[in-house]
Amino acid sequence: MKNCLSKQHLRHLKIINLLYSNKNMTLDKISFTLGFNSRTLRKDIEQINDYAAPAEILSSKTGFYTYIPMNYNIDYLYAAILRDSTEFSLIEEIFFNENHSIDSLSEKLFISSSTLRRTISYLNKTLKKKKIKISSQPLILTGSEPEICNLIIHVMEEKYGIANIPFPKIQVGALDKILTWVAKTNEQRLDFCELNRLRLWIMVILTRVRNGHIQAKDAKFPEGIDTSLLKNKVLTGLFKSVFKIELTEQVAYSLFGIFINTKFAFNYEHLEKLVASDDAVKVSVEKNSQLLDTLSNRLDIPIENKEHILINIYNTVALSTNLSSENYILYNSNQALVNRITNQHPYFTDILNEALKKIFGTTGYNTHRRDTLTYILLTHWRNLAIHLQQGTPTVSVGILLDTDIEHMELIKDELHVRFDNKFNVSIAEEFTLPAFKKNASMYDIIVTNIPGLSFKNDTMVVCISMFPTPLDIKNLQNCYDKLTSSSDN
Repeated sequence: MKNCLSKQHLRHLKIINLLYSNKNMTLDKISFTLGFNSRTLRKDIEQINDYAAPAEILSSKTGFYTYIPMNYNIDYLYAAILRDSTEFSLIEEIFFNENHSIDSLSEKLFISSSTLRRTISYLNKTLKKKKIKISSQPLILTGSEPEICNLIIHVMEEKYGIANIPFPKIQVGALDKILTWVAKTNEQRLDFCELNRLRLWIMVILTRVRNGHIQAKDAKFPEGIDTSLLKNKVLTGLFKSVFKIELTEQVAYSLFGIFINTKFAFNYEHLEKLVASDDAVKVSVEKNSQLLDTLSNRLDIPIENKEHILINIYNTVALSTNLSSENYILYNSNQALVNRITNQHPYFTDILNEALKKIFGTTGYNTHRRDTLTYILLTHWRNLAIHLQQGTPTVSVGILLDTDIEHMELIKDELHVRFDNKFNVSIAEEFTLPAFKKNASMYDIIVTNIPGLSFKNDTMVVCISMFPTPLDIKNLQNCYDKLTSSSDN
């Protein structure tokens, strides 16, 4: 949904992404990479620094770089873009206040009426893909309710954080009491993250319900669903006094209907009932179970909490069935984690892709769904990351430097710190270069400070400075990736 941003903020996003991944880039290098002229870049950087403080883009003799204070992270910069964006402020304002006219909203956003109309027209071209439209008579969000709610939820997640959602504290407090009671009554454990996400989800849907956009036609809960909340006079009374509507069965169904209509599994016992009564659910769960067993066998890593993983995989797919593929606005933090770990362990990705293709076929898992699955595996499969680290392929590295032995020991220690168990590092014991060349085939990579050194075999050579520079480290990582990826084929 980043395409909802103005052209200016899209440039800002590209600049931030580039400098976050690449430190100390000159203005000419940034200009060449992004295709923006230097004058525009300087102006954009000034604007970013105005609204992103205390984070900022600084410059030094070696180039520009992103400065993020220790008590902030990259998420803050993306949130800053959303806060400065007229387009996303417009969407949020219409969501909360459906009494705006063109004039009152333009005044609220500090833009002219004509600019507001152009912005709405611009947004509608992008939102059309999500089956969402901003209607100007009156100013409301119309179209697919699941997509509207999904959009607002992710905007608020990235703009405010799930623990700081922009709803009245009295409403959030009342909802927390209700959710806590429901969880306790149904013997469900809600952790910090789950409670915050559920709170945001329901507050967004509740806002749409109060504005008359979500009305359950069939308000009868299926058998087996606990509806004792509706008989609790204290909590229903609290709900009415705070939200100004009755907590009827119809309203409750509107709030929680998505969990019912998508056949959400509240626990493993519930999932087993769904498997027994629905062939489609049965096939899905059986295939995911087969996938987990295949991965466990191929990786030789036991699964201690298979039922927990199965529920999360199943529910993630169930809840996203009626939604478009993107589940973020500017920054996919889940994908960032996946990329970080899978880049360190490419063989895991290869094994996962092979298993997915065999079990689900070529169309069973698109890129987004695969990344979501990988995130669940890495975060929910106990000790998976630790086992992956222990199972990381090792390559043999020989050190041959035109220095004393103590210096070579220093480089050996540095490589051990940098690459841990990826490198099996040893210092050359030969006293002459010809003697070393005879034994060079015992190494996968040779680290040296002798320029132009090469060997007849396939041994890779990385020539370093007296101490490895960032470029040297990058070259060594590239060698490792080539060696390990080729060994898997």
